[in-house]
Amino acid sequence: MSFGTDDRAYVDMMVESLQKKKKVLESLYDLTREQESLLKSEEMDVDRFSEITEMKGQGIDELGALDTGFDSMYKKLEQELMKNRGFYESEISRMKELISDITDLSSGIQALEKKNYDQFQIYMKKERTRLRQLNSSQQTAQTYARNMVGSHRPENSYFVNETK
Repeated sequence: MSFGTDDRAYVDMMVESLQKKKKVLESLYDLTREQESLLKSEEMDVDRFSEITEMKGQGIDELGALDTGFDSMYKKLEQELMKNRGFYESEISRMKELISDITDLSSGIQALEKKNYDQFQIYMKKERTRLRQLNSSQQTAQTYARNMVGSHRPENSYFVNETK
């Protein structure tokens, strides 16, 4: 039996791709936990929250590229892997382990994202209420200022001259 060195390299690349995917998901999980912490804080750091959201977007893009590469390699090697399963036993075992870890991480991230989404909705509702109150206060101040302009007349002053 002759196994192609190219095939072995592709299988190693598949394992490496799954390892990278796991690392990216771990990073996304940590970032999602940080967002959870920000949402729970009294004064949320909106800039940091936004920064994290951007970083997560980049991570998601990277996951898409890794998935595309992995799928491409798997399609090339699917028959080889099935036909010579024993030869690739350790790599297949490692891939199964990584896929299990990836699935667990993905589930954890999805659960956190759901909680964070709900918390973010609560935050946005509070912010809308705060902005409405602020606008109302500004309108009251503007109305008061408009009504008071020209209302001061010197003859209505109540200053007392206490010179002796």
